[in-house]
Amino acid sequence: MNPVRYCRDQLLKAEHRIDRWDTYLRAGTITVLVLVAYFLGYELDEVVPAHVTNAVIGALWSAVTVLAVFRDTWTETRSTFWSTLFSGLIGAIAAVLYLLYVPAHMWTLGAVMALSLLLGQAFGFSDRGRQVVSTLLLIVIFSHLNSSNPWLNASMRLAEVVIGAGVGLAGGYLFRNLPGLKETENG
Repeated sequence: MNPVRYCRDQLLKAEHRIDRWDTYLRAGTITVLVLVAYFLGYELDEVVPAHVTNAVIGALWSAVTVLAVFRDTWTETRSTFWSTLFSGLIGAIAAVLYLLYVPAHMWTLGAVMALSLLLGQAFGFSDRGRQVVSTLLLIVIFSHLNSSNPWLNASMRLAEVVIGAGVGLAGGYLFRNLPGLKETENG
């Protein structure tokens, strides 16, 4: 295939996708949800200042969680909500156990990550493996950067995940009838 023709065809397809008004409505909806989670996460971290730097870290973790939960259909959003919560919980528990009972070394951290991923897959959350590991690593990082108890760091990360997942779930419910997001299956 001619590379110039291929590029032109791709540009035309992209232009067609952003020429629809529902694309902008969807982008606006996701942006609002991310901002709501960000501000709620920020307020949580202002009330319980456990981060080594500032409340922006927890706010961003809440905002990122919205992106993990909010999906194109209400059914997918509900399913992702639960798997996100349980994956966060697995990662937090693994982090606390690692920090309290395992010698701090990259090889042991790697072993704990692998076991956490396997546990997540055993519970059927294989699609959320990255979240298990990212939660685990974030808690380990913040526990090494400050002198806070690992339980406090884990609790804060879980609270931020609950905020972001809750905003994503609420948004999925409230906006389930938006054009481009309408439910395509029963649910």
